Amino acid sequence: MVDVTSDVPAQAAAAAKPSARRYYVLGLLTIIYALNFLDRTIFNVLIEPIKKEFQLSDTMMGLLAGFGFALFYSLLGIPIARMADRLNRRNIVALAFAFWSAMTALCGMATSVTSLAVARIGVGIGESAGSPASQSIVADLFAKNERPRALGIYAIGTYLGVFLGYFVGGYVNQHYGWRMAFYVAGLPGILLAAVLWLTISEPKRGAMQETFTPEPLGPTLRFLASQQSFIIVLIGFCLTTYTNYATAAWIPPFLARVHHLSSAEIGTYAGTFKGLAGMAGTLLGGFVVAQVSRRDDRWKLWAPAITSGLAGPVFALCMLTQDFATMVAMLALTSFLVGFHLGPSFAIAQTVAKPSMRALASALIALTATCFGQGLGPLVVGMINDALRAGFGADAVRYSLLSAAVTTTVGALLFVWAARTIRTDIGRAAA
Repeated sequence: MVDVTSDVPAQAAAAAKPSARRYYVLGLLTIIYALNFLDRTIFNVLIEPIKKEFQLSDTMMGLLAGFGFALFYSLLGIPIARMADRLNRRNIVALAFAFWSAMTALCGMATSVTSLAVARIGVGIGESAGSPASQSIVADLFAKNERPRALGIYAIGTYLGVFLGYFVGGYVNQHYGWRMAFYVAGLPGILLAAVLWLTISEPKRGAMQETFTPEPLGPTLRFLASQQSFIIVLIGFCLTTYTNYATAAWIPPFLARVHHLSSAEIGTYAGTFKGLAGMAGTLLGGFVVAQVSRRDDRWKLWAPAITSGLAGPVFALCMLTQDFATMVAMLALTSFLVGFHLGPSFAIAQTVAKPSMRALASALIALTATCFGQGLGPLVVGMINDALRAGFGADAVRYSLLSAAVTTTVGALLFVWAARTIRTDIGRAAA
């Protein structure tokens, strides 16, 4: 068993001598986070065959892709995060992982839109417990200036899952049908949950801080609400997450309807140029911000603001160009630029919160953003698709996705605003 409960070095020693044990834990949690997004993403590449089998509208597909999942994800995330601030986080992640993996497999057994919706809700319930507890574990293994890099590595799970979801969904659907794609996505997670349970232990809580004092919910929420950078980043992250989830859900139908790709081709192009480019941006964002913010903590937000601001016009070009090669290149660049901010945003939640509040801070960031981004992104684009179809036909999805270019630009402006108070807020959290 990998023991992460033994004496944790002081922050300086930890930074100077990276431990193989903590990187094993980080790597395993990153894989689990990737499978979290695989289980979300695979539904997106299956939108067209599911819509055809159950005779559904784009609005209904948007509800299934986002709102139903996000509603229960958000409702249960906060109470589960409070449990993670007090109970064994390893156990919470392992049990939640096994549950959402099983519910993903059950999606393949759906016989009606109702049973499919119930299974999707089950996936959301399980996934609500995974990320907050995982990020809290990572924060107790890495010091403040290491967290953007560590959580940048963790955040590549987002796009690794997107990459795998598109590839697995596209290939398996074309050759074996959409039901088999859900089985392939869900069942391996149950085995990996056992690996997590058996090979890591709960780390010492607050190990990278000099003090750790558990606090009740009321004072915790009041403290986080008083951290101005936290609140502004939360709002900005909601907007950039809208971009992520809206594009994740509707890029596959866009490629099918506008560029006439097959299921396997969609998996190849979307997985490679959205998934891998996003992974590269996320990984680079964590490493770059960890370096440039050593002298000035404001770069923790200035750097993500620059890349998120550039993503808006790049994505607009991606949607409006008629040239396939240009579209693919702009899709890759958009994914790279949007992915850059994920690790630093997660790190902000862990850094401006006290150790006893980290799981809740992470949950507030992740769950609010998921409720807004995944709840509204696929649904709003689906509704606009239905509204524009009479006038634009298959091109309706091209114009409805332009809303994602606007939200990431506004999110970038909010990151700049939040940078004004980040240094003061970090000081208050460490006091």
